[in-house]
Amino acid sequence: MAFGLGRSLGKLSLFVLLGVRAALSQTISVALENSSVLGSNENAADIESFLGITYGTAARFKRSSPVSYTVPATGLINATTFGIACSQTVTAGNTINYGAYGIGENCLTLDIYRPPGTQANASLPVMVWISGGAFLQGSTSVYPGTGIVARSMELGLPVITVIVNYRLAFWGFLGGQEAADNNALNLGLYDQRDAFTWVQNYISYFGGDPTKVTAFGSSAGAISIGHHLFTSNSDLFRGVIMGSGTASTLAVRKPNDPAAQAVYDGVVNLVGCNTASDTFACLSSVDEDTLFNAVNTYDPDSLFQIRPWAPIIDGELIPDDPYTLITEGKFASKPFITGDVVDEGTRFVVPQAINTTDDFLNVLAIVDSPTLTPSPFTQNQTLVSELEALYPATPAAGSPFGTGNVTFFGDQFKRAAAVIGDLHFHSQRRAFLAATCKKNVPSWSYQLAQLTSTDPSVAWEGVAHETDIPFVFNSYPSTDGDLYTVASYISGYWVAFANNLNPNAEGLPTWDEYSSSKQSLQIEAGATEMISDNFRQAGTDFLTTARAQIFNA
Repeated sequence: MAFGLGRSLGKLSLFVLLGVRAALSQTISVALENSSVLGSNENAADIESFLGITYGTAARFKRSSPVSYTVPATGLINATTFGIACSQTVTAGNTINYGAYGIGENCLTLDIYRPPGTQANASLPVMVWISGGAFLQGSTSVYPGTGIVARSMELGLPVITVIVNYRLAFWGFLGGQEAADNNALNLGLYDQRDAFTWVQNYISYFGGDPTKVTAFGSSAGAISIGHHLFTSNSDLFRGVIMGSGTASTLAVRKPNDPAAQAVYDGVVNLVGCNTASDTFACLSSVDEDTLFNAVNTYDPDSLFQIRPWAPIIDGELIPDDPYTLITEGKFASKPFITGDVVDEGTRFVVPQAINTTDDFLNVLAIVDSPTLTPSPFTQNQTLVSELEALYPATPAAGSPFGTGNVTFFGDQFKRAAAVIGDLHFHSQRRAFLAATCKKNVPSWSYQLAQLTSTDPSVAWEGVAHETDIPFVFNSYPSTDGDLYTVASYISGYWVAFANNLNPNAEGLPTWDEYSSSKQSLQIEAGATEMISDNFRQAGTDFLTTARAQIFNA
């Protein structure tokens, strides 16, 4: 039996909805210093794309170096096919083939999508997507940017969309003392920073305006963007959209975290570096296939429980615990959108029988405090008593919300899902909004309430984590009715924000700022309206104050 907050973030099964890119047709060339970049256009909407462009190079466990186009080996850069996916964990039950275009360590690429006929002097706003996937999985090829660009053209608010690959898992978020000693922490986040820097330096050649960049992402991507707000990295973009995540959504541990150290030591043993005088140097020189197989032999499914590969306090990009930085106001004041889906927690409770209070507390202990012994969910009676009072064992009060007394996988499954969703998502979103309101930062909050399936077999998910992403990418056809409508809303709001730092645009329901009124936009076909952001307020307030105990932060 397995649990884990990372599990859902790494299983982007919904991306079957995004489909496979259409066949490419005509080629387009862009002059880039002393090089030419060869792209192509989509048959369906004539959207122009430039795929697999290298933005940096990096040796294993080293920070990347920028590319140069002044002295190219050849004058032509072929950008007509996706780059390879970054090396990552391959988990059971994952339905997405991230490695459809190859997989490996030489993976620091990005994809660019723009309206047809865009010229270098167009100065269009730019949207840079940082994907989720639990910091473990992902690839640019599953996030086609054509739908966003097409929607921007419909609204008369054209944008350029950039999709970024960055290092993941053992390669991008290595932990342990050896990684800290060798300046190898948070490499995936530094890759993202380098991609934003590439956009600043080169997007104008493609018709983009480097002064009008919006960083947007979901889940681990949103968490990543939240971290970039703590440093001068925030100068690389002017606005932010964070879906289902803020910098404080997950525990951010110290370099010598025992779980991360144990995984480092375990992989060192698997590749035969345990007898080396310098295990880090040995690990850095191991054959690529050998390391990939070792990481994926180390029971990657169990790693979702302990989450050893995630951002770490490094004193530079992440100088302190994110929640502390947020409450102290130590973040860049950038206009932003943030929001969650209604049932953020359901996919993090692996379907199983959760019938008793002990079952409920044990699930929380495994999901949220897997490395703490004893767990606060089993030993801290004050915390437990308050939690039980605020989140009663009443199915009608649990998640998926609005499903009455249906219990799905046991009497307390919905109770556990409600706590996990509120702890990681709703409470942390509210904490960030509260901090930004104190600084008068323009902000907009939303709650996605649109179900994406009527299949009874997945009714337990409700409006689940990840289901916002096809809406963001405008991936539903007009034949999908309500889903198409919601996609037109969300993608429309996003491109309007990228243009004007305000999500409102003609033809879209009015979206008021969050401010002191604490109003969120509930997004649902036929019922998109402003609502008070005060549901389960006592519960989210408590979970915010208890965060340090639960996460050991």
